[in-house]
Amino acid sequence: MDLVPRQRRATNNNMNTDNERRYHIGQHRGPRHTSSRSSSSNNSSSRLYERYNVNVNNKTASLSRHQQQHSKSTGRHTRRDYNDANSIVSDDGTIIDRDRLTQRLKLVALALVLYTIYTRLSTTSEKVETISIRSEYIDPISNEHQEEVTSLKRFSDHFAKKQLQQDLLESIQKQADEQQQQNNKLSSSLRKKKRWNPCLNSKRYELERHDHEARHGDVCRAKGGGLGIYECPEGCHEVSGQAPYCANSFGRNSKSTIGDKGQACRVRNPSAPPEYRCDAGSTCILAVSTPGEENGAGEYYDDTCDNKCLDGRKGELIEWVVSTGQCTNDWDCSLAGTCIEGKCECDPWAEGVDCSYLRFQPVDKSKLGYLDETHSSWGGSIVQKSNGEYLMYVSEIICKEDPDTRKRCGLNNWETHSRIAQVISSSIEGPYERWEAEPVLLPPEHHNPSVHISPKTGDWILYTISGSTGPIERMVSKDEGKTWGNPMTVSPRQNPGPYLNDDGSTYLFYRGDGMDIAQPTCSDEGIAMQHCPSDNEVCNAPNDLVVISHTGEDPSVFRDHRGYYHMLFNALPYKCVPKLQQGGHAWSLDGINWSNPRTGAFDTTIEFTDGTSITCERRERPQMVIGKDGKPLALVSGVTGCPKALGHADVAGNWKFYRGGDDSFTLIQKMGI
Repeated sequence: MDLVPRQRRATNNNMNTDNERRYHIGQHRGPRHTSSRSSSSNNSSSRLYERYNVNVNNKTASLSRHQQQHSKSTGRHTRRDYNDANSIVSDDGTIIDRDRLTQRLKLVALALVLYTIYTRLSTTSEKVETISIRSEYIDPISNEHQEEVTSLKRFSDHFAKKQLQQDLLESIQKQADEQQQQNNKLSSSLRKKKRWNPCLNSKRYELERHDHEARHGDVCRAKGGGLGIYECPEGCHEVSGQAPYCANSFGRNSKSTIGDKGQACRVRNPSAPPEYRCDAGSTCILAVSTPGEENGAGEYYDDTCDNKCLDGRKGELIEWVVSTGQCTNDWDCSLAGTCIEGKCECDPWAEGVDCSYLRFQPVDKSKLGYLDETHSSWGGSIVQKSNGEYLMYVSEIICKEDPDTRKRCGLNNWETHSRIAQVISSSIEGPYERWEAEPVLLPPEHHNPSVHISPKTGDWILYTISGSTGPIERMVSKDEGKTWGNPMTVSPRQNPGPYLNDDGSTYLFYRGDGMDIAQPTCSDEGIAMQHCPSDNEVCNAPNDLVVISHTGEDPSVFRDHRGYYHMLFNALPYKCVPKLQQGGHAWSLDGINWSNPRTGAFDTTIEFTDGTSITCERRERPQMVIGKDGKPLALVSGVTGCPKALGHADVAGNWKFYRGGDDSFTLIQKMGI
């Protein structure tokens, strides 16, 4: 190791006194020694060595070229000039200052210790190296100083070994903890999968849940995409009908069918957390705290909610009923009745303590609305012609394959094979038949028709969507639907619910996705509004601000005979199940500021004039037919998932056309009188 003290130039050429002495370390003329160890450490500590002019690759101290030349030129630095106790004279005549050399050696040793500690801490997996200081480096130093350096080296080695052992132990313990966590997760996953898969052959089949579908229950579907291969879960059995139909078993060799002794098979995980909650206080639905999460803010384990959801028809949900038992104004009566002496007197079309529920008449099975022999349908909108006939614009769904020969392919094709058809009837409730003049008004893909008569011009204004997610188009007819103008795109949104104002403008209510709905909610679909200046202009840009504080779609707005606004809509879209109470009703004084909605304002149960009733899975696309006096006459809606025993009566008294399951038709039900 070469140790070179900081160079100091003499101020004059005659340095004869002891106070003017300058000491220099001569350069050894022997061979240059290097090692792999000093080479590897040189880069990391080069700055530290440079600070003290230390060159670790040399075995002895070096004298700068200038100093060597200076020493030779003066010829004054000889061995006999330096005989004090602080000086050391080497064999070749080089004079070394003992104190300075000792100080520098200590600093170098300290630097090596610090570098060793840094190396041990940063690379715990590296093999512990032994730092050696060659004896010839410290030959000129006394035994006392040599022991000091050796002691520092031993301390650094000991510290590094201890740190390495501790790091290794911590690393091993960390790996063991991670492995244990993985084992626990795997074990939990296996146990959960076993509980969740009640299939007879769990290696080949996995459970496929069908919540709240009347046409069939949960099934065990073959893994790997075998959609046509299935079996019924344990405790369930196959029943007659189009597969897959599974029903809960009652005893051995049960031959019961769905709707008879066996109900649609439902398989629940016994260890699952509560999945259901009371929506808006009254409707028991599957709880979802955020869109896309099935496990939401649940409180109950099944769709009964332990019968804890309150009944608005009895007033259990209504603040003024609970607090005082007396209404104070018509708003307390949902603007669908009048408050008289503390009690709500409901209009004929409304019922309940606060008049927020719809009141229907029983349906004649021979007048179901529009139930065509060939095509399924999904809701419509009605206007009355000047001759008294009722013309309905309906979403008619044709089959994807062989549409001219195949019949009633169901609701599943609506996104690509829905068209707008014109059907006509002499009575408001039907039955409706295709209008021979022009049965198909708009080809696929058109959906969501909503037709109204302009209070300003008397023209018929028809709104539809021209794709499964929009945009919204508007058409105008000046001759009661005989001819129509070209469609005009007026909004990029979907599911239009227009209200035509007296000044020719329109409040266009629509469905928006990704809306800011208060949690917990089962869908991010909400209802917003945009303004359309006139019948021949596009609407203003939508702001997507919700107008009611609840998820919803399919808005339909009307104004009653007292001038109050009412909105009917589907309050349980998307993953909100069951949908038995999906009818929503909100009210407003100005059409802009709306009440909190009533969920369950209408449900999926249909009562018939013969005293029987059925319950379907879904009832959506509500649109109210308003009489000339402004009073509601009938509700048009699309229904699906109904029992198969429906249809017009033929001569033999049998029911035909409707095939059940996902087949759909357009129901018209008159309001109460």
